[in-house]
Amino acid sequence: MDLERKNNSFLHQKANVHKNAYIDSYTAIGKGVKIESDVYISKGAKIYGNALIRAGTYVGENCIVGHPQRDDLSKIIKEKKEITDYESPLLTIGRDCTIRAGTIIYSEVKIGEKCQTGHNVMIREKTTVGSNTSVGTNTVIDGNVIIGENVSIQTGVYIPLYCKIGNNVFMGPFSKLTNDKFMMRKEFALNGPTIEDNVSLGANSVILPGIILKKGTIVGAGSVVTKNTNENDIVIGNPAKLLKKKPEDWK
Repeated sequence: MDLERKNNSFLHQKANVHKNAYIDSYTAIGKGVKIESDVYISKGAKIYGNALIRAGTYVGENCIVGHPQRDDLSKIIKEKKEITDYESPLLTIGRDCTIRAGTIIYSEVKIGEKCQTGHNVMIREKTTVGSNTSVGTNTVIDGNVIIGENVSIQTGVYIPLYCKIGNNVFMGPFSKLTNDKFMMRKEFALNGPTIEDNVSLGANSVILPGIILKKGTIVGAGSVVTKNTNENDIVIGNPAKLLKKKPEDWK
């Protein structure tokens, strides 16, 4: 194994760790990882593949950054390859981010600067997260998702494959997006919702597959959205119906 043991941690000889970065004990830093200045990697964290951790970022206890995608993981298992030797598509975590304990981020993810996660967040592959976005505790983002800037994703949100989320969106606690119209009972190309800029979703709301929430839409708590909205609609109920237009003095 092409590894160096230091402070009860594994640091691959082909990793690039800045001298001003702090690496706590019981961590693993794999081949191709680049860690910039003033990064803090907490106890038990694992950084795999071609991960780039930009300056000033904090990675909390027992996080996994650069988790292998399905095919890569199968290959690692079949070949009984040391996971710290695995090289993946590039993963980037931007400057001054906070990645809290227990978060798992797969390879081929791009996270902008000044983002943060709560605890035990899952972000799957081929996902892009814009700057100044927060992802709440126990949220799952199932991959192939585009998320804009200044997005607030609260606790327990679920975002499936093939969703698009614009800028300045608020997703209330336990709100859910869906992408399978027939729940595997009939063949259907997975199609997640599109949420345009400045949309707000109330707690426990559900957005059905392929729905487009136009700019400025507000969805009431517990509502189930089955039809596209128009700009600045306020919709409530199950199925959700128009209550009124958003007042001009609301953001």
